[in-house]
Amino acid sequence: MEKNEAIIDILLSQVKKEDSLPPLSQNSLMLQREITQSSPDFKKIENMIKADPALTSHILKIANSVVYKGLEEVDTVKEAILRLGINEINNIAAWTIHQSNFQTKDPFIKAHKTQLWFHSLSCAVGCVWAAKYLDLDMEKVISKAFISGLLHDMGSLCLLTALEKIKAGNKIKDYPSDFLLQELIETFHTDQGYKLLKHWNLPKEFYTIARDHHAEEFDHTDLLLILVRLIDKICRKMEMGNKPEDTAAVISSIEAKLLGVSEIGIAEIEIEIESSQKKFKTLFKS
Repeated sequence: MEKNEAIIDILLSQVKKEDSLPPLSQNSLMLQREITQSSPDFKKIENMIKADPALTSHILKIANSVVYKGLEEVDTVKEAILRLGINEINNIAAWTIHQSNFQTKDPFIKAHKTQLWFHSLSCAVGCVWAAKYLDLDMEKVISKAFISGLLHDMGSLCLLTALEKIKAGNKIKDYPSDFLLQELIETFHTDQGYKLLKHWNLPKEFYTIARDHHAEEFDHTDLLLILVRLIDKICRKMEMGNKPEDTAAVISSIEAKLLGVSEIGIAEIEIEIESSQKKFKTLFKS
């Protein structure tokens, strides 16, 4: 018990340090802010993308992929924006920007980061499809659904990043067991996610979701939060093997009731999540 308490104390001390927070470049931050404006400036967005060679390459690759390819190949960022649309550019930019934070050479951390990245992606694409399926407000929900789903568990990333640093710095001899690590993440990731997204200066709605997506008491009028909570439950259920009791819990959840999602609707969302996972794996395969 004392050993576990020591690990917890060291970990929580580490996450308070600036160098333990996963980075977000200023160019990336400005790009996300501009894209999510009610009237985004397309020329600004084009210039910001062109300033990032990796992002430019990724967007052009996707615009010319079999999923989006038109009659002619596009070879400029402007043409790619016109083909993909601003919401898809937003999703691709968010993916590309944040994917680098999940890279590591440590086998133990890599296994957990890979699992977290897969969950975050599943939630992101699930939120987008479900928002359209439920015909939710375009400006308030659909345009922000992907980023909300992608970022809701960033507190877990923060804890894993800090854990890797204290192990590399020989502050602990061994990593905690998978069981203890899961307990640590479940206990602290919402608070850490809230602090991280505030540190990134992202809009309040995003760090509110990071804080409240597991909270017993939450705002029943916040459609974006409710959506992320429901999709998170669905993705967790799928990851646990779709057990009957987990399925029943999702169907009877307060989130499903607030959004008016039926049992058939939840099944359709699951099917779309599985399909989207395959699509995005193909699009972003390096």
